[in-house]
Amino acid sequence: MREKRRQTKGKVKPLSQRQKNLGDRQGMPPVMVRGSSESDPVRRSRPKAKRVKRRYDIAMPTPGVEIRLPSIPEIKVSWRLLSFLLILVFSSALYYLFSSPIYRVQNIEMDGGVYLSAESLHRMLLVDNKPIFMIEPQVIADQLVGTLDGLLSASVSVNFPAQVTVTVEERTPVLIWEMEGTSYWVDAQGYSFPPRGEATDLIRVVASALPPAPITLEGVDDVKGSQQLMMPDMIAAIVSLRNYAPDGIQILYDAEHGFGWFDPHGWSVYFGMKDTDVKVKLAVYDTLLRRLNQDGIQPAMISVEYLHAPFYRLEP
Repeated sequence: MREKRRQTKGKVKPLSQRQKNLGDRQGMPPVMVRGSSESDPVRRSRPKAKRVKRRYDIAMPTPGVEIRLPSIPEIKVSWRLLSFLLILVFSSALYYLFSSPIYRVQNIEMDGGVYLSAESLHRMLLVDNKPIFMIEPQVIADQLVGTLDGLLSASVSVNFPAQVTVTVEERTPVLIWEMEGTSYWVDAQGYSFPPRGEATDLIRVVASALPPAPITLEGVDDVKGSQQLMMPDMIAAIVSLRNYAPDGIQILYDAEHGFGWFDPHGWSVYFGMKDTDVKVKLAVYDTLLRRLNQDGIQPAMISVEYLHAPFYRLEP
């Protein structure tokens, strides 16, 4: 019985026709896996691709002779590593820009200023030790024109590493208007603004009242940052009158009689608010003054505002 079992166990069964045909097509005996159909072969995993290496051959002068250099592996950088490196570089650059004193404003250069000093400009703008890339030129220019009444225009330029240049156009004062202990500078267009610095060559006008309010056209805005004190023709009258006034004499302004001056002999004389017929008014004034001297009259005020009706007063 044992011999019969051994013979049966060691005996190889013949292949079926289907198995023969499959072995002929694949060139190899099929490998069967438990739990799968007999016709599905085992899928073999693909071997990992080797890292590509670049080979460099250098030809020698002798025909057929070459030198082979060591192969260099081709390095591939992942996008995650590249992103991390970019973030690291940009973060380091930003930290350097914000922390380095090279890019911080230490001084302001001013161009075109006559009465405005660079030191006062620097104190007003509050940009000391501020990073240059945080400076907003247009904002600073608008701030200057809106704050400083004597500026017509302002422009700001920023240059690296830390240079700020402010170009200003100032109003040119023509006279000093004094009233009740307060002084203003006034330009040729009649706009007033606070004095800055020293100006010894300006005409000084001592006023007892404000001049008539300037006439503004509807729809036309005043110049930003300035207030028009008087019309330009009144400025022209003051300048014209100053040319005929005695040296060292202050110009007076009275709301009723206009502009004039105080004569050293003890009276005041007024010529109106316009610069027309100034020479004729001066001739009338000289004639009236000679007549008063002949009659021994000491006036307190003389007015030649109207050529056809000059008059004088014995009391102020």
